[in-house]
Amino acid sequence: MINRLGVFFILSAFFSACSVQKFELSPNQTTSIPTYEGTSHFVFWGLGQVKNLYPAEVCGSSTVTSVETKDSFVNGLLTGLTYGIYSPRDYAVYCNRK
Repeated sequence: MINRLGVFFILSAFFSACSVQKFELSPNQTTSIPTYEGTSHFVFWGLGQVKNLYPAEVCGSSTVTSVETKDSFVNGLLTGLTYGIYSPRDYAVYCNRK
């Protein structure tokens, strides 16, 4: 039988896995639809990144308005199941639509 401390740790693990960070470079020009979305793959507790993303290259001739990264429940679950050896993170790049 699980004691109260065990239930606390299980619930905190479920609720702490989700987070969103958004960096607004041009707050007056933000759009609600991302221009480009994907997943970054990290290894060894986030120390090594498999592939780099350059938002300026994604937007091309238009300007980058904001960049958003997300840690979803599934990302946290994968990180926990692999003990941090594999850590995915979702991202979205917003470009100025001219």
